[in-house]
Amino acid sequence: MQSHTHTHTLILILILLVLQTLTTTTSQSLPSPDPTTPLIIDTFTHLTHNALGFWHGPLENLRTTHPPNTNSITLHPTDPDQIYHTQLSPATCFNLRPYRRTHYLHILFTGSTSFTISLTQNNPHCNASHAPFPETWDSVPATPYAHGPHIYIPLWHFAIDHARALSVAFNGWYSRDPVTLFRVELVSAGAVPIGFPVPQRAENGRVVLRCSRPGAFAFGIDDGQPGLAQQVVRILEEEGVLVTFFVVGRGLRDPETNFSGVYGEMVARGHQVALHSDTHRKLEGLGSIAEIDREIVENIKSFRDILGIETRYFRPPYGTIGARTRQRLANYIKDPQIINWSVDIEDWLWADTKTPEKQREAFIRGVMRGGNLAVMHFLSPTTVSYFREMIQFVKSRNATIMRIDQCLEDPDSPPLKISVP
Repeated sequence: MQSHTHTHTLILILILLVLQTLTTTTSQSLPSPDPTTPLIIDTFTHLTHNALGFWHGPLENLRTTHPPNTNSITLHPTDPDQIYHTQLSPATCFNLRPYRRTHYLHILFTGSTSFTISLTQNNPHCNASHAPFPETWDSVPATPYAHGPHIYIPLWHFAIDHARALSVAFNGWYSRDPVTLFRVELVSAGAVPIGFPVPQRAENGRVVLRCSRPGAFAFGIDDGQPGLAQQVVRILEEEGVLVTFFVVGRGLRDPETNFSGVYGEMVARGHQVALHSDTHRKLEGLGSIAEIDREIVENIKSFRDILGIETRYFRPPYGTIGARTRQRLANYIKDPQIINWSVDIEDWLWADTKTPEKQREAFIRGVMRGGNLAVMHFLSPTTVSYFREMIQFVKSRNATIMRIDQCLEDPDSPPLKISVP
């Protein structure tokens, strides 16, 4: 099976490092929310900070050009994971609730509309040192909201906690055509031109990076090597814990892998088995809606035909998620739960190197920062060799390991069975 690169974890780490620095160097205080006047977020006058005085910039090797004295920036995307953030606060929280029902996000731009616009939400601590950071985000596709050089998005179309807003972000590119940004601001409804075609909000599911149940911890395990599956099963049985497996449809259909038998056994043992696309491509980077649909529909069909199950839970390959994929998931699944993570074992980075123990270090580091939803694979014997130790480390912190649907307090999840010593 294909290995992961997990670029979103790197995005969060880079944001943390940059913003922790800027938090100590930025002296400008947050503006007081005033719904009667526009809130100018960014005019791209400066390379390092926006009109609020807070960090803006590209991540994941997104190339930008910034001609001097032009008050604009041009983004040159090559991958859907590339992202440009403009922050509303110095890695804390900004309260957009006074604007939520009366204001629109206005973006002045030229170029492609083949991208996603997101509003990110900070964690409950409003603190970059706590995982996850950001906690979540909601996204819309640029195309339906764009007319000429303007984009107007009602703030209420972003389903986040507006009291904990963190940044406006541009990502989810499915074209290499450049985009030039001139202005990002919040304006009142009266400033939207009469007749401007603003679409209705489309359902798109929620992105989850952490468990909500107090004291819970969950492992989300993506596809691996068939030869290592029984070792994973044995560890889970001996440790007495349940986990969630995210499974690619193509692997289920391949008789040589015996994944149909492996995951059928997992279901019988009480583990959660959830969707992971059909062929493990970055869905948001696909050129057409039909291709995204095929990845979702075939994954659902394989689950139904081979395992006899249906699920609302989906982990995007590589953690890559944008507005189009979210909306297509909601088209086929009622209230989809899109699961990423707040603890990365980094097996994709360290498993087959001379320092495989860095997987253990990465896991412990993520847990100590407050993360409680992990991503891992069983692609390498080294990862499996550390799995029991990681389970026992979580237990030593008095956390209860459970399926992801249980850790999210899903009323449709099976009841917890917690043994009493």
